Amino acid sequence: MKTLKSSIILFLFFLITLPSLPLAAQSKFIKDLKKTAEESAKRTVERKVEEKTTQVTDEAFETVMEAPNIFKSKKGQKKKADESEERGSNSSSSKKSKEASSSNSTSTIETDDPALSIAGQFIPNGQVMYTDYFERDALGDFPAKWETNTGGEIITIDDFKALRTSGTGYYLPVLPKELPENYAVEFDLFTYNLEYKTTTSVRFAIHMIDQPLYTKAKKGASMEFNLWYDGGSKRITVESYGTANKLNNTIPYEYTNQLNDLIHFTLVKNGKRVRLFMEDEKVVDIPSLAAEDLGKYIQFYVREVDLQKDLVVAIANLKITEEGEDLRSKLLKAEGFSTTAILFQTASDQLQPSSFEFLDQLGEVLKDDEFLRIQIIGHTDSDGDESSNQILSEKRAIAVADYLKEKFGIAENRLQTQGKGEAEPLNSNSTSAEKAANRRVEFKKF
Repeated sequence: MKTLKSSIILFLFFLITLPSLPLAAQSKFIKDLKKTAEESAKRTVERKVEEKTTQVTDEAFETVMEAPNIFKSKKGQKKKADESEERGSNSSSSKKSKEASSSNSTSTIETDDPALSIAGQFIPNGQVMYTDYFERDALGDFPAKWETNTGGEIITIDDFKALRTSGTGYYLPVLPKELPENYAVEFDLFTYNLEYKTTTSVRFAIHMIDQPLYTKAKKGASMEFNLWYDGGSKRITVESYGTANKLNNTIPYEYTNQLNDLIHFTLVKNGKRVRLFMEDEKVVDIPSLAAEDLGKYIQFYVREVDLQKDLVVAIANLKITEEGEDLRSKLLKAEGFSTTAILFQTASDQLQPSSFEFLDQLGEVLKDDEFLRIQIIGHTDSDGDESSNQILSEKRAIAVADYLKEKFGIAENRLQTQGKGEAEPLNSNSTSAEKAANRRVEFKKF
């Protein structure tokens, strides 16, 4: 703008002084003035274009970095609808509360207490080892803590980020170290726009491998799902490859209605045993799927996810926790195990309510594995008469067996009971802590 003003002033000066200049000087002055004006106009246009381009670029960048949710799950929409309904009902909640208190009808108490044992469900409660919610990954980019031999990008689903997969290939979360003997892996899988006739070749699989690879491993175990909406998703293919004992089988399970939405997966590894839960239902339980050191790393696989068909197969909310050894694994060991989690009233065989959580877990294990038979052995401390302690230990073992038979329907021929009184102490019985350790119940398979 300053250059343009200078040119105008120079032009006015030219009009005043031009008549007094020689003819040759007048001609040169006119040419210089024209050139200056042209250059000034050109720079003005360039500056305007640059300003406009910068504005458009900034707006585009802000749109990408602050993009609204691209996809919405049915669960997310239902959650918002429930929240809206809850807000709308607040005004009448007091009235409803009074009506409920004056009503004679009974009600069911619901609880989300994770300590409760739920049939067929596993609730991870171990120490968190690893999480990736993609908080620091930019939309449209491939996440920083993952590797792949195909493509992918970060998108948003509901109010969280997810890794959208593409093509055919493997995805590996880059863990700081190999996974332990016992752990649980939780994640959400979001699928969208799956149709039976046009997406029959789409697959999703979880691989348990012994090395951190993002290509096909020579040795591993997998659980694969056909993502055929409305017709084909009725089985899970379980396979081990590159191992001495190869496994290849299909497990019938209808999950068609869970596709084109959000599915929560929980994979649980206890030694060689592998269980897989979809939502709250156990769909895979194989005792030796993770044999030969498999499962040190987790790898995800997709097949023929065609983005031109607007297909979405996305992974989100990954969390890995280190879990303890499960009861079934402990029971299968030759030496069995003992616990002080089963408590009785003093000098009695009556179970205390605090014992029920452990006994319920044990009951579920026995219910799931009908071939498992166990011996229940009662032990006491050295307080009191030796023969009385012997009788008490026998009665306590019988009380545990009765609980399992009555609540879980465990057949009597699968349970043996025995009492050893104070005959096999773990210590000298000299302190209250040592005596508490000796008041135990032992379990062995037979």
